[in-house]
Amino acid sequence: MSNKMTMLEPTNLTEAMQFAETICKSGMVPKDYQGKPANTLVAIQWGYEVGLAPMQALQNISVINGKPTIWGDSALALCKSHPDYRGCNEYMDGDVAVCEIKRQLRNGEVETTKRTFSVAEASTAGLINKGGAWKTYPNRMLALRARGFALRDAFPDALKGIITTEEAQDYPEPKKTSAVESVQAPQVSSEGDTMQNILEAVSEPETASKGGKESDTLFLNIPGRTPETFQDEQAWVERYNELMLAMRQCSLPHAERRTKLKELEQANEYVLGIIDIAIGDELREKRKKFNAGLSVEEKEQADEGWTDA
Repeated sequence: MSNKMTMLEPTNLTEAMQFAETICKSGMVPKDYQGKPANTLVAIQWGYEVGLAPMQALQNISVINGKPTIWGDSALALCKSHPDYRGCNEYMDGDVAVCEIKRQLRNGEVETTKRTFSVAEASTAGLINKGGAWKTYPNRMLALRARGFALRDAFPDALKGIITTEEAQDYPEPKKTSAVESVQAPQVSSEGDTMQNILEAVSEPETASKGGKESDTLFLNIPGRTPETFQDEQAWVERYNELMLAMRQCSLPHAERRTKLKELEQANEYVLGIIDIAIGDELREKRKKFNAGLSVEEKEQADEGWTDA
């Protein structure tokens, strides 16, 4: 038997969503993704777009102001792996950071893309007095900004428009145009999905500033019925519990009740993944206990000679 471990890598969107929901519960992923399956899924998909495996993507892609970005060192690594890459030269020319990226063109010529970023530009952008890395490692930050510009211009096909995390962190957070946005469970197919419809499908609600609760509308999907909407996580959880209990205690055959409980969970998997992790796990565990109880009751009736009507 081979000792080689098979790499865990989703093969379609359904598997990717399940993978994201599991991974985001781990304390070994960056905080940007802990408890956030939507952000996790977007990062994984962006990893596929630029050639990173899922775990590489989670370590090298960050979500800044709702947009995926890539750390500067990772961006350079991706471009170095491109077949047309022919070199990189980075240096300081006084107070100006310079980055030169070389790429071989189809005609065999090597094109040099040179981009700079100066102290004066950083000062105009309000970065010099920003503090943090700009105060402790100003030359490094200047170099990373010049590198990001050069790499994006020289290898747009490799980076696919994604900007560096260091650059994105320096931009002001965009103003929110609406206090409430509707969020439904994503309706996606398992094959042939583009980055655009994945982003639309998993668009994650903003988190309220107090108490970590979701300020957006939460949809409770009930198979065969119109979804119910809630503005409060606790109200959503209470209603979900009521529905599970009603399905557990109704007069339908045991097998049908187990099926309905499972369908209810599957229809609300997205919301179960974005609410408090402990509560989501508790609701899933309660469904399993209900189903186990129904199976026991069904067996006991069968042993006594009873059958479901």
